[in-house]
Amino acid sequence: MAHLRGQKRVMTTCMVKNGVVEDFSDISLNGVCARVFADGKSWGFSSTNMLDFESVNQTLANALKLAKASSKLKKQRTILEPVEESTADVSAPVRKNPRDLSVENIVEIPLEACKGAQEAGPEIADVKATYITIEDDKYFLSSEGARIHQTATRVSLFVNIIAKSNGVLCPSSENLGHTGGLEIFDKTSPYSLGKAVAKKAVKLLKLKAPPSGKFRVIIDPTLCATLLHEAIGHPLEADLAMVGGGFGNRIGEVVSSKLVTIYDNGLVPGGLGYFAYDDEGVECKRTVLIENGVLKSFMHDRTSATVAGVSPTGNSHAWDYSVEPLIRQTNIGIEAGDQSLEEIIEDIEAGLLLEGTFGGQADVNGDFTFGFQDARWIRHGKPVEELRGANVAGNAIEVFKTIDAVGEEAVLRPGACGKSQFAVQGRVVPAIRCEIMVGGTGG
Repeated sequence: MAHLRGQKRVMTTCMVKNGVVEDFSDISLNGVCARVFADGKSWGFSSTNMLDFESVNQTLANALKLAKASSKLKKQRTILEPVEESTADVSAPVRKNPRDLSVENIVEIPLEACKGAQEAGPEIADVKATYITIEDDKYFLSSEGARIHQTATRVSLFVNIIAKSNGVLCPSSENLGHTGGLEIFDKTSPYSLGKAVAKKAVKLLKLKAPPSGKFRVIIDPTLCATLLHEAIGHPLEADLAMVGGGFGNRIGEVVSSKLVTIYDNGLVPGGLGYFAYDDEGVECKRTVLIENGVLKSFMHDRTSATVAGVSPTGNSHAWDYSVEPLIRQTNIGIEAGDQSLEEIIEDIEAGLLLEGTFGGQADVNGDFTFGFQDARWIRHGKPVEELRGANVAGNAIEVFKTIDAVGEEAVLRPGACGKSQFAVQGRVVPAIRCEIMVGGTGG
């Protein structure tokens, strides 16, 4: 079995710091890779940026040679199940094409974000705004008959602020991102994003840190997105689960609150992880991973699916043509519940509403530490005192068992991942109510 992937990418980046353009790049890559499965045992991989027939043919021969050499070291055979022969030409919709912008127009986007931030007050000590577009044109051919062409444009804007007063530093950050064009700024302009992030940083200077301890909390979609991707999503990737990750061989078991249904879906419109087909030619779809608290499936590539005796789920993705695909999340989500935020709050006698994220870390067992940007005390069913950010920690699998309310609005959030190689992904998340440990200093 042989796969050929061709890719042309144009990636534009403009970073502005404190009103000064510090980096502008417009980088193109163009290449082909070959991946060959030999003797029912092993994959071989090779890539080239030389696109003449002889170079591509040699790349295919190199992949076969590597697969043959690797297969001699393996005893167990794995006969991959055939996938449906696909012929497709798919383009993600773009209403306002970034290619129509001049260099001056591009620079204006992060400059406007900086301008909005700097107008928030003299306490603003540092502003960084980064605009990124990624335009991909990809081809996939296989010896099984697949002929797939996909194009997609992704636009992102990152704003990072530090406010300072009397020796106290408070960071704040936010980002926009989707698969599509510049229409992402129709609802939230760069200027308004920068100003909103800066105002939050200034506000945090005047607040005190939250207390430490285990609390009944509401986690807003921004923080929930990070928690879901890092501490639940990764343990649901088959390559991690099958080597002893947190969910192990627990298919069919209750692993979460019955209010929780988690899925992965490469076809979420606008999601940064939008893909019609993965990098093994498998059609992406909605895969239910946890349904009403019961573990139903992992995310699979063709190899792990064959070992598990299931169908591949369209989760085999590579950052670019020069690297092999990995099992990756596309757009992971939690199905919305039936309660408004007000209804979720009113049932809390004493607790916290946690908002924003500074990221953090998690392992394959679901143990995590994440930072949040700000919080609100909830007393007698009402949000009262505002608080500065801090950290949350625990085991996500255990935390998700304590969920007793899920918000009625699921928000599409942009995200990124560094599992061996970079990837952009989406998260579709509502607010959740659960029990979690709070403590330490955020940021």
